[in-house]
Amino acid sequence: MNKKFIIIKWKERIVSFLFHESRLMQVMAEEENGGILGSIYIGKIKNIAENIQAAFVETEPGFVCFLPLSNTVRPLLTNRSYDGRLIAGDEIVVQVEKEALKTKQPGVTTALSLSGRYCVVSLKKPGLSYSSKLSEKARKRIADALKDFSLPEAFGIVIRTNAGTLTDYSVLEEEMLSLSQKLSGLIAQAGYRTCYSLLYKKTPGYLTKLRDMYTGQYEEIVTDNKEIYQEILEYKENHPAFAIPGVRLYEDTMLPLYKLYSIETRLKDALSKKVWLKSGGYLVIEPTEALTVIDVNSGKVTGKKENEKTYFDINMEAAKETAHQLTLRNISGIIIVDFISMKQKTHREKLMAYLGDLLKKDAVRTQLVDITALGLVEITRMKTSRPLEEQLKNLNLI
Repeated sequence: MNKKFIIIKWKERIVSFLFHESRLMQVMAEEENGGILGSIYIGKIKNIAENIQAAFVETEPGFVCFLPLSNTVRPLLTNRSYDGRLIAGDEIVVQVEKEALKTKQPGVTTALSLSGRYCVVSLKKPGLSYSSKLSEKARKRIADALKDFSLPEAFGIVIRTNAGTLTDYSVLEEEMLSLSQKLSGLIAQAGYRTCYSLLYKKTPGYLTKLRDMYTGQYEEIVTDNKEIYQEILEYKENHPAFAIPGVRLYEDTMLPLYKLYSIETRLKDALSKKVWLKSGGYLVIEPTEALTVIDVNSGKVTGKKENEKTYFDINMEAAKETAHQLTLRNISGIIIVDFISMKQKTHREKLMAYLGDLLKKDAVRTQLVDITALGLVEITRMKTSRPLEEQLKNLNLI
């Protein structure tokens, strides 16, 4: 299968696309400078709001972020020793963990963390833990491999899903050690830096995407931007253990990549309310404030063909497309899917089993909750970043 990861600079933004053959699988848009998500600052507490148990922290003069007091894990102050209290005027080391959302300010935390391909090292509860997507067998294999490795006592380490494919665990050990040393260095450095200093800027999103995607998810990286091309080459050279595939610089100035891949049309289709199925049925996708509703319709399938077997076939196709659309549009929260009602219990059971297997393949934690007699299915999907439509609107790409 022809699997390409396309990266372009478009409308002064960086947009990445994962294609399997001609099918668009994922999209990610980001500011040219990478944005602030994941960055670590020495901020200043502007005020404490006791009624909502939160602090408002400036990471630069006039730029205020929201810090829930429940998120003040081992806070690091640079202007005084921490005595169990946070007060206005405190200079505090924080990391941006949530982007600004509509009227909400960016969210920050004192639980600093650094991510690698195979693990995350943080100031959260010390000790070793595992991604929920790792099987018990994989966890035991990793735990056995690390039994003689001296884990950094001060940090919490989460083993990521990608580590489940490792056969040589020295790569994991090296990454844990490297990230621990880097985090220790950032903490030590904070004591010598002034308020509003940027201590750490996260790697651009398209590079972390290259790092984090499962082996085999893409076979080639293509870009028509020389700066991005050089940056990827350098990243590959500095991280040989990530086994990032080859990168190609596309140089046809007569037909730029965004036209070759019909990017504007693709994005329009990716946000369309109606999604047609090959069978003639279709999905209607309706995001709301509280949840997302996906309605399955028989569409062009009419007349004598309208029977239980036909509805089952449409629902199975709709299940596959639903799983694809959740990833493509980066839909999170509660999702309700209204499948076509089926009388046979065995059909409903097969549909649920099939949908459950599809959702397990999602890199984002996704849970299939239940199906009612009317064919309503509840799914929950963890929020890791903004939905695609919001990414594009915020960056003025649509």
